[in-house]
Amino acid sequence: MHWFPKLKKKSAILLAAALLTSSASSLAGTSSVYGAETDNGCLAISGVGNVPVTSVERNQLVTINYTLDPNGTHTVTQTRDPVDIAFVADVSGSMDYHMDKNNSQTPIRIDILKSASATLTNKFKTVNMGDRLGLIKFSSGATKVLDLSTNYTNVQNEINKLSAGGSTNIDDGLAKAKTMLTASGTKPVKQIILLTDGKATVWTDENDGNKQKSGDVSAANAARADADVLAGLGIKVFTIALATPGSDEIDLDLLQYIATKTGGTAYQASSTSQLSSIFDNIAKTIEAPAQLKNVTLRQPIPSGFILAPGENASNVSYDTATHEVVVNVGNIDFPYVQDTIDLSIKVIPDTAAGDYPLQDAKVTYRDACNANRQFNISFNTQLSVSIRIVDKYGNVYIGNSIGEVQRLRNRDKQKQWTIKNKSVAVSDIRFVDTDHSVVRIYYTDGTSEQWDLKPSAPASYELVDGNGKSITTTGWHMGPGTIRSIAGSTNQLPSSAVYANDDFSTSYIAGYENAVNDGNWTTQTEQGATIPDGNSVNFQTRAFTYAISGSTSIPIAGAVATGNVSLDSTGPMVSWSKSIENPTDDGIIYVTATDNLSPVTSVKVWFDNKTISISSSSPKMKKSGNTYAFRLSDVVGFETADKRAGWHQIQLEATSMGGTTSTANSPEYFVVNPGPSAVLKGVNYAAGDISDKPVSVIVTDEKLPVTDRTFGNHTEKGFTLKGMYYVIKQSATAPEAGEWKQLASKRLTVTTKTNTTSGTYYVFLKLVDSSNIEKVQEPLVIQFDTEQYNN
Repeated sequence: MHWFPKLKKKSAILLAAALLTSSASSLAGTSSVYGAETDNGCLAISGVGNVPVTSVERNQLVTINYTLDPNGTHTVTQTRDPVDIAFVADVSGSMDYHMDKNNSQTPIRIDILKSASATLTNKFKTVNMGDRLGLIKFSSGATKVLDLSTNYTNVQNEINKLSAGGSTNIDDGLAKAKTMLTASGTKPVKQIILLTDGKATVWTDENDGNKQKSGDVSAANAARADADVLAGLGIKVFTIALATPGSDEIDLDLLQYIATKTGGTAYQASSTSQLSSIFDNIAKTIEAPAQLKNVTLRQPIPSGFILAPGENASNVSYDTATHEVVVNVGNIDFPYVQDTIDLSIKVIPDTAAGDYPLQDAKVTYRDACNANRQFNISFNTQLSVSIRIVDKYGNVYIGNSIGEVQRLRNRDKQKQWTIKNKSVAVSDIRFVDTDHSVVRIYYTDGTSEQWDLKPSAPASYELVDGNGKSITTTGWHMGPGTIRSIAGSTNQLPSSAVYANDDFSTSYIAGYENAVNDGNWTTQTEQGATIPDGNSVNFQTRAFTYAISGSTSIPIAGAVATGNVSLDSTGPMVSWSKSIENPTDDGIIYVTATDNLSPVTSVKVWFDNKTISISSSSPKMKKSGNTYAFRLSDVVGFETADKRAGWHQIQLEATSMGGTTSTANSPEYFVVNPGPSAVLKGVNYAAGDISDKPVSVIVTDEKLPVTDRTFGNHTEKGFTLKGMYYVIKQSATAPEAGEWKQLASKRLTVTTKTNTTSGTYYVFLKLVDSSNIEKVQEPLVIQFDTEQYNN
């Protein structure tokens, strides 16, 4: 929205206008050349063209400016149907303020309204075409003062009676105007003039009994909703903001929305004369509309020139059939609100070097008498183009007619290097990649060269293992690894390059970067870059430079050197199990060693505070997959059953191909328990004797082979005798489970069965220790013959 400008001084019999908004800018450069038309009473346009800069490099923006000057008079008498207009006037309390509320020397706002409105009512009286004017006032609510009428004097009298007080309910004012206009029938053109000096603060809620409610946001939204409805009914609204420029009392956005939505115009006024001019303009718009239609400017541009992407207004396009830039100006309403209309097109020369004449622009339009008209805007100039491109960082490349290419750095345009490989003119310079690090030079003989500005791949680097030793062979190594001492990258420019400073020579390499397994690149430090464990881990190194971008915040990396290495620092996982079913015969130890990365190369098993050991290098230790097995008797120190008996400590150790050794978390313990033993002995009875009387048997030589044993700070307890059981039977077969009887003491008496004088008896003894190991001893055989001496 703009403050109402001074209207052009053009004479007319019947005048019509709506505001035309366009930008205004000053012209500079070449002398302006006008195209003009003679005023024939049907309105006309003249124009001027201007090119500020005519010597440019290729891809440099070229601006062509134009100023169109709508002029002439409109003398065509026009008849039309009457128009119904609802004048909606703000009479809120602020209308009693001075125009500038801080300056009492300025007039009262409602007095400005009363004085200026005479222009509107007198205009309708003069035209006398049956237009009807109604009056609605609004403050906290809206009231119809006068219905639609051709008695303009009466309308003016009622305007003169208005007084101020209350809030600002634009919503109700527009609603009452809609009711007034829609009740007047369907034929007349219907329009509203809305004048206010404040923001919408009150609105009327039709869904709540037409209650008046407060709230700036809700009030503005209600007024916007009214505009949407009026737009659907085809009712145009002219809005007038009565306020000083820059005032925060008025909601210009709301008034602009209402006018734009309904096809009207938004005005602003801060004095009686400005408001009178607005009323006069609105009246003329209603009375006899006139236009310069379909105003179009066509500018031929030289071959190889293109419209600058993203630089032109939306009404600027390119006609590929005629090679012309087309500016669609549209319609210009009369009376003219602006003295001139400023246009511009922006093109880019995308062509070879040379001089290109700029042809005349052609302006076509249809005048107010519906006649097609045209005039030309001449420039009498040419556009001179040289080969010069700028990369994305601002660095400049210049190619000349003798085959030289220069590069100028961005910050101070100091020359960095010159390369001359041919003696023919450079026809083009282009960038091959997105970071503008590869340049292709084209020559007029049809040949081309490509120069890679990035660093070459590193020529050397040092790779060390987890022990800090250089890795020079393939296979597995101790992890983690480290890349360090990278060197050997240089620029890749031709040998013919002549350096003007050290940007691309001694200061070219800014540093090196590393990446592992296609991960993120990180800058090489004095400590080097770590390579993690893995099988054939891929690593990459490259140099980077700031010379290409000219900025330390934009490094450009070069060619990559790659390699791979297998590393393992974690060590194998090792566990064990045992099978000792019959300790006196022997037991088997199983050791399982696995590694997620490198293969396991050796296993070692320690016993009893590492005083006894066996390793996978021993032929006694057999390997099957990841498991190693050996008998206890294969271990030196466990050859005999008595050496194996008792508690033992076991510790495990495994080594992988990567050179990493790991052990089980802590020592573990196992027992070889042959079980308890004892001897049954007859008192006064020897093996082979035949007794003629009961034999007393005693338990002797009790043995418990597993005793307490201490390993450093760790002690494992031995076993005790838990119970003794016996069976006396006349068969040598082993007793059944139910035959055993507990032996309360270490003595029992064996005699013949009742009514039996002779026989052989077997005395069985079973011992149970505290680990529930049961051992049945060899039976004692006793023979009886109680009558052997009776003969």
